[in-house]
Amino acid sequence: MFRKLTSYFFTISVILLIGFQFVLAEELGQKKISENVPDAFSVISDALIVDHMFLSTLNSQDLKNFSGFTEYDSKKFSFSVLDTLPMPKVTSELRCLAEAIYFEARGEPLNGQYAVGEVIINRSLSQLFPNSICRVISEGSGRRNACQFSYNCDGKLEIITEKDIYNRILKLSRLLLEPSARVLTDGATFFHAKAVSPSWAKKFKKTREIGQHIFYKTP
Repeated sequence: MFRKLTSYFFTISVILLIGFQFVLAEELGQKKISENVPDAFSVISDALIVDHMFLSTLNSQDLKNFSGFTEYDSKKFSFSVLDTLPMPKVTSELRCLAEAIYFEARGEPLNGQYAVGEVIINRSLSQLFPNSICRVISEGSGRRNACQFSYNCDGKLEIITEKDIYNRILKLSRLLLEPSARVLTDGATFFHAKAVSPSWAKKFKKTREIGQHIFYKTP
């Protein structure tokens, strides 16, 4: 819904700007067309500025409404809904994201799986972490029990045995890689299971508790 709204305002802005400029050029005469009608880049740039101004007026609650996660609605976003989607084309980034969600959160409810994936996306967009999904997930994996995602350095062999769950997570990962508000975890870049109490958690701001995980971001 958020992407559709953004696209709608962008399209309207472009149409109005182009229409206005051509009407103005026609009134000034054929000789003035090249002087008064901007190139396509200028028109699109102006439209993006207008669109950005609109988006900047949205508050956090608006973004949550557009993202669909103001309140978790299992009828609108559920495992059964994911099952109806086609299998995506698997890229390296998609595979890395799906494997991380699978090994870290495959037993979680859907919003719990989404939240773990959101943390990984948030990290890849932050200057504090590597700038790709695969590099975020593999960070520190060369050191036993010192990596960012525990399944990568717990000494166990990672084998995907639950194919149906993994295929569903592949579809979820494809959705996560789409541009979106990603406000479910309130910008979290860290998480841990509720069953543990790591010392590093005291350094960060707690944002959410979703499923069996607690989420944090830098203060």
